[in-house]
Amino acid sequence: MRSRQSFRSNGVRGMNRVRTSFLVALLVASLAAGLYAGMASAGDAPASGKEVKNPFEGKPEAIKEGEKIFDAKCSECHMDGTGGAGPNLTDDTWIYGGSDAEVFETISGGRKGGMPSWKSELSKDDIWKVIAFIRSIYRK
Repeated sequence: MRSRQSFRSNGVRGMNRVRTSFLVALLVASLAAGLYAGMASAGDAPASGKEVKNPFEGKPEAIKEGEKIFDAKCSECHMDGTGGAGPNLTDDTWIYGGSDAEVFETISGGRKGGMPSWKSELSKDDIWKVIAFIRSIYRK
């Protein structure tokens, strides 16, 4: 009888250890997945968020290059920037945020509803140049 009680009490303790170990492993995996998802969701976007500035902003040569890229890749949906199938890019209304980093993320990773991801076709510099062009056509 004693061995059964001992087995049962060790069994409960053993189950508690297993359960605790499982919960700790689950917590660690969840945290790791959350950190990974946070990194992955940004795509090629700059890590520091909204305060990141475009390295090509206001540079005429980069803006011209951005315009060429925009005409080749973006104008089908965004027309001359004022919108069409895609939203207007010349005003203050930005569905996914209008900071440089947020626009970079939108162009790089795409968005549900029609905006494709361009990260496999455009370099980071090309995306920044497109953003520099978009900024140059802003209308108040």
